[in-house]
Amino acid sequence: MSPGRTPDALYDAAGAARRLRVSRLLAFGPAAAGPALRRGALVAVPVGIALLVELGVGTSSRGAVATGALFVGFTGLDAPARARAGWEAAVTLPVGFAAALGVLSGTAAPTAIIAMALVGAAAGYCFAVSLRFAIAGLSVALALLVSQGLGIPAAHAPEALGFACLGGAMQAGFSLLVWALGDRTEPEGASGWSWAEARREFAQNFHLSSVSARHALRFGAAEAVAVATYWAIGMHEHGFWIPLTVLFVLRPEEEETFERLILRAAGTAVGLILATALSLWLNDDGYALAVALTVATAFAYGLLTVQYALFTAAITTYAVLLADTLGEPAFHAAGQRAIATAIGIAIAGIAFLLWSNPGERGEVR
Repeated sequence: MSPGRTPDALYDAAGAARRLRVSRLLAFGPAAAGPALRRGALVAVPVGIALLVELGVGTSSRGAVATGALFVGFTGLDAPARARAGWEAAVTLPVGFAAALGVLSGTAAPTAIIAMALVGAAAGYCFAVSLRFAIAGLSVALALLVSQGLGIPAAHAPEALGFACLGGAMQAGFSLLVWALGDRTEPEGASGWSWAEARREFAQNFHLSSVSARHALRFGAAEAVAVATYWAIGMHEHGFWIPLTVLFVLRPEEEETFERLILRAAGTAVGLILATALSLWLNDDGYALAVALTVATAFAYGLLTVQYALFTAAITTYAVLLADTLGEPAFHAAGQRAIATAIGIAIAGIAFLLWSNPGERGEVR
């Protein structure tokens, strides 16, 4: 661990933080709402531009470029513009390849489960380095599980790669534009990146007494079980919401995970109600849906470090509204989301009940 880095530091611009403690259900923090929401609105701009083109004009990508931009945007969320562009550029190609791998592996249960287990374990192990590095890994896993769950024919893998990379490139390019237009604030160590330190952290945590290593195995196994579950019960349309829930709530620490389970359930309920009402009101208007999805994206980015339940409500609204643009009735999408979230919450909780960290729940260190 580098000098000045503290285990419980918040998600910060330098990227050295190790964890982000979520706030209680009726509390806000750790980030101040005003600056976080302004930052979220800024990072949502490329997503909004892509949505206006894809849904307003009616392109064949139908939101795929915007979703790629959404995933990549989480990586450098609170970093200064130039550092944010660097992180977004670095994760763009891995997100694209993960999307293509998801299309290729998502045609059969065995390949989907194996791919999710391996990528999930790698993403979970990224917590050994920093929270920002972990979010980069989770963004890659997110692209894999979503593209797996959409049931896209394998022949469309190159398109999945291209659309996701285009969305990521839009994010990185916009961040560079913001930097060029005057956002030149670059605190010392703004990128939070060091290959030497990353290699050292990975090597030092490569043992089962390490919380990061245990989380990697637990996370990969839970994601594999989540994928196997939706294949087993035949939930092919929106089964990917089961591993999606696991991805968002399962963290290296047991206490943090169980707090997120409660917040996830509450936020999902609010998001389902909001998304269903918006879908009925907007009535398939492409431009209006694009605006609503952009606003949901801005709130998702802005609320991630402010209130996890409200972040969940915003990202749920995005997911259900986007499903509606693909022709699925809003009530059906909302019902599928509720069922999948409940199953995902159960899998994440059971994962820690079966294998906790040393020192948790009385286990001998």
